[in-house]
Amino acid sequence: MERLDELLWEQVKRNQIKGAQIGVYHNGLPVYEHAYGYQPGTIYRLYSLSKPVAAVAAMLLFEQGRLDLLSPVSTFLPEFEEMEVWTPDGLKKSGKPITIWDLLNMTAGIVYPDEDGPGKIMQKAFDDIQQKTGTQEAYTTREIMNIIASQPLAFQPGENFRYGLCADVLGGVIEVITGQKLSAFYQENIFDRLEMKDTGFYVPLEKQERLTELYCKKVTPEGTVLQEDHERHLGLGFGLEPPAFESAGAGLYSTLEDYARFANMLAAKGIYKKQRILSEDTVDMLARNQLGPGQREDLCKAFAHLRGFGYGNLMRIHMQPGVSGMNSPIGEFGWDGWSGPYCSIDTSRQLVVLYMTQVSGYSGWELLRKMKAVVNARISNKMSES
Repeated sequence: MERLDELLWEQVKRNQIKGAQIGVYHNGLPVYEHAYGYQPGTIYRLYSLSKPVAAVAAMLLFEQGRLDLLSPVSTFLPEFEEMEVWTPDGLKKSGKPITIWDLLNMTAGIVYPDEDGPGKIMQKAFDDIQQKTGTQEAYTTREIMNIIASQPLAFQPGENFRYGLCADVLGGVIEVITGQKLSAFYQENIFDRLEMKDTGFYVPLEKQERLTELYCKKVTPEGTVLQEDHERHLGLGFGLEPPAFESAGAGLYSTLEDYARFANMLAAKGIYKKQRILSEDTVDMLARNQLGPGQREDLCKAFAHLRGFGYGNLMRIHMQPGVSGMNSPIGEFGWDGWSGPYCSIDTSRQLVVLYMTQVSGYSGWELLRKMKAVVNARISNKMSES
């Protein structure tokens, strides 16, 4: 795995990242773990790498018979009952309910702040949310649900794919079903069971010295430099105190070591240290594409690097190695985060690859493809020799 060292040090030298951690796990055991500029146990902002945790939380309720995936979201959050859809000619009433399945597959039409019509409307709402974040007037999770429900959808539910605030709405649904704050449900049902001691929606005071800085790139005449990013993003605070809004889609903080326990549980088809967390059938469902052909085109338009992939249960699903340019097996799944953290899970070989860094708007898919090529070749050779 020496080639991984070369690839990552090259990123550091070119000022693409300040540092990184990588972990490769096979059959639940570390094959390669290394830190570049960071220490083991460093705490990272996961941003959208929070989403797979939300998917697992939903599946726990699904397996308990407490959550029907085809139920309308309005069953739990009545504010989503009468939605409007944005069109160039004005707002129109939605003819379909948003279902839990729509949330899991990003087919609800709920958007993130963006540059198009519905995205600009959501941006105005989030400008207000961001202004109050970290103050006594900060919106609670349920208040955020009401704000999201007041914004128009990008399309009729179920018709297209649009990456947006669906996971956050799913978090609101989980709170209603369980009667608990999302953090309490996660702690009891996921983090404690997987021994994830450094994961949560904020970093306690005694651990804050392990929280890495978030950096942003700035292009200068002398080249790219990295500066500390002190802006708030997506209605999130700085992670130093319990938030009023616990964002299921982007709010978690964790370590590579903690997230490895979560990912290895999924790679083992739901088992962690001989304890079953999820059924094998449910993990198989997590690793299955849920988008139709047109929706997959929407996915590729939003994320050009995901050609050859599908999407389902808040995660990408590898489908076409000849298109993706990756030598990973069909069915490998996972996700990544806005600040750079990345996870891939392959149940067929019980293989997990984790990469952690902290750069705003990080886009390192060329690096990730190279890293995955090295790892897949090494593991394939190892398995053929045994």
